[in-house]
Amino acid sequence: MTVDSRSWLPADTVPPAALDALVAETVADWSARWFVGEAVRFAPLCREARTNLAWRALDVGLMLGTTGDTALKTGARMLGVAAEDRATVDRALLEEVAENCLVDLRARLARLAGVSPDAEWRPVVRAPGWCAAIGGPAAQIAIALTDAFFATLVARVLPSTPAIPLGLGGAALAAVEVEVSAAVGHADISVAELRGLEIGDVVVLGRPLAEPVPIAVDGHPLVRGTARIIAAEPPFLEIVEAATRA
Repeated sequence: MTVDSRSWLPADTVPPAALDALVAETVADWSARWFVGEAVRFAPLCREARTNLAWRALDVGLMLGTTGDTALKTGARMLGVAAEDRATVDRALLEEVAENCLVDLRARLARLAGVSPDAEWRPVVRAPGWCAAIGGPAAQIAIALTDAFFATLVARVLPSTPAIPLGLGGAALAAVEVEVSAAVGHADISVAELRGLEIGDVVVLGRPLAEPVPIAVDGHPLVRGTARIIAAEPPFLEIVEAATRA
């Protein structure tokens, strides 16, 4: 399984403190369950390429990195003994002691990811995106998140924004000013007749002034809406059919 290392997040993206706290809380609970004395340290998430670790990943984009001696050093920490210069039989014992501890860590991380604690961890070629070391140099363990899972966790920890109801479209447009006009009438004439028009000539329109005329808004005739032209000073339109009538 190969995980794409290209990022779609800005290079200056900073993890919110709430996200670090969420992961740190999981690590702290695990530490309190298995280790006596000083709690296992957790380093904040950052963009880091940890090529010295072997990585396994859940399908959601959460990864766990370990080294060949992670189990040995974890078992030694659990028992409060040194891991160095151990005989083969002692190394096997320390690794056996650490087995359930590391299984529990994977289960806790799976729950953090919202999947079953028994979900399968598959080997990956590299761990892109966000990485945080846990346990310090002695344990050689790290957690990594893909950009997609990073965004998922950020959405989980950010405070919810109260929903603001949308206003009515009519209310939003109520203050917009438009130009209202009326089509008085029209006449069809030839280009020659148009060129021959002189002052005082009369062009007969195709609609009597007494008939209702279509209303136009910003020069565009409405599908519904008519008015009657009232000869006055100044002239005005009397609405005959409202444009918004059902």
